[in-house]
Amino acid sequence: MAEPSTRDVVRGYYDAWTSRDLDRARGYLADDLEFQGSLRRFTRADDFIPALEQFLQILEDVRLLKELYEGEDAMMLYDCVTGPAGTIRTAEAFTVRDGKIRDIKLVFDPTELNRLGSPPA
Repeated sequence: MAEPSTRDVVRGYYDAWTSRDLDRARGYLADDLEFQGSLRRFTRADDFIPALEQFLQILEDVRLLKELYEGEDAMMLYDCVTGPAGTIRTAEAFTVRDGKIRDIKLVFDPTELNRLGSPPA
């Protein structure tokens, strides 16, 4: 069976977490995921998923603006619409190897989330 493309993996992950299916989203992540966000860092997918679940509690909508794929690399630009923090423009870079997301770098302005107290991701 052929290995899934970078696009298939990243879009599968994006579609899963934005539909709040965190079990399916977790399936796209390598166990030793390296995640670096604007507020937090994780080195295990099982530690990252609870932070994502926490963020989903304030998330109302996600609007994908742009996506780019090249080899094992992908980038997405999207707006996260939240009630308490307004709309947060977010850039996310991925590295996919062996059919799993190995690395995520997530960048956004955390100002409004910091005002809420405990930061999600």
